[in-house]
Formats: sequence, C-alpha cells, structure tokens
Amino acid sequence: MGNDSAIQWMVPAFVAVTAAAGAYLLGKSTKVDRTTGKKNKKAFLLVITHEYKTIRDRDLFISLFEPLAKYVVQHETETLAYELSISDKNPLKIIIFERYTCKEALTDLHHNSAPFKKFKKAVEEAKLEFASKTGESYIETDSGYM
Repeated sequence: MGNDSAIQWMVPAFVAVTAAAGAYLLGKSTKVDRTTGKKNKKAFLLVITHEYKTIRDRDLFISLFEPLAKYVVQHETETLAYELSISDKNPLKIIIFERYTCKEALTDLHHNSAPFKKFKKAVEEAKLEFASKTGESYIETDSGYM
C-alpha cells in the first residue's frame, strides 16, 4: 500500500512540474514560430512602396509578385511576414511589408533564391511605369507588438 500512495501524489506532481517548466520555457523563447505569431526580438524589416502610372502596371506587378509570395510562405522559414497591400486612398499605390528574423535572411537567403531572381527579371522585362518607388529598412525596437 505504501507504493500506491506514493504513486498517487508523484504522477500529478510530475505532470504539474513538467507543465510549469514547459510554460516557463515557452515564455522565454525569442525564436518566432510563424504559426503562433510569437515575436522575434529585433526582427529586420523592409518596407517598399510603389506608385504606378496605370492600374494595368500595378496589376501586372501583383500578378508577378503572387508566385514569389507563395514560395516565400512555403520555403523561407526565416521570413516572418511578406505582404503586399493596396492603398485605400490611392489605388495606384502599393506597399510591400517584409519581416525577417535577421538581415541575412533577406540578403543571403531571400535575394539569392531562384524564385526571387526570376521575379526580378520578370519585373524588369515588364517595363512597368512607376510614378515613384521607395524602400526603407528597419530593425524592430521590441516596443509594442506584431
């Protein structure tokens, strides 16, 4: 009987300690899980804006961007966000928001991928007419949330 009573308190105690340790470790993690949206400390951001001269050029760019975006989601695990949005005030203007675990995920992985190179070549060959183009990079401060 002595062993049975020991097991009765040891199993729940083990489960409680294991759960507490897991919760503690999950709370301490700074690696981002793209499916849960946990924050990556000091992520590297690239924000690109384009304004096109015609809706046709904007739509052509978007059609060239979509296959690349699908590739990024499926294959670039160091890419945390990769989104194209159209301005609600100016339909000729788009913004592309890219978020990476580090700068090298952009420069070494993304920019050197075959799909990105194919995309860049297709955009050049399309001879799209831009009214303006900007690109800025940032490092997150870890203030607020994403």
